[in-house]
Amino acid sequence: MRRAFTIMEVNLAILIMAGGILAMVSLYSLGYRENRQSREDVAGAAIADAVMSPIAMGCSATNLKWSVFRNIGNYPGDRGWAEYFNGSTGLVEKNPQSTAEQAFSGIMGALSNAAEGQFDVKTQFPSSAVSGTGMKCGLVVLHEKDSPIVKIAFRATRQPGMLLSMPMYYTEVRFQGDPNK
Repeated sequence: MRRAFTIMEVNLAILIMAGGILAMVSLYSLGYRENRQSREDVAGAAIADAVMSPIAMGCSATNLKWSVFRNIGNYPGDRGWAEYFNGSTGLVEKNPQSTAEQAFSGIMGALSNAAEGQFDVKTQFPSSAVSGTGMKCGLVVLHEKDSPIVKIAFRATRQPGMLLSMPMYYTEVRFQGDPNK
């Protein structure tokens, strides 16, 4: 008598192997998505550092006068993140990058004028950090008049319409100068 597998045993083995292979193949798309998201998160953090650090440095300079610090405004405007919405459609504008660059130039320009040459303030948006990444940025600087704290928030994404759903990088800067000046 010969020993062999029956057709049922072979079919059952193929079914079990097919299920295992399909499970492994489905993990590839999940891994790809997580890898892409990880790269975007790292790029966003690097860009946030390049954009937020000069603002924090300028706002926390010890030779910044209180009379100047107390009048730092809101950038890109008083509505905060709502400044990135298109008023007619209610959606995030197609290129939030230009609004972020205007906000950066506005706050850094105000700090540069206040510095009166006492410390180096670069008013140019750090485009080199963004170039080649395909990321679009959003930047909001909020400051209540006479408050000793400036709030800086930043977001970055590859899909401009998703800007407000991306992780936010946030820091607060406290006045470090002489309050009597």
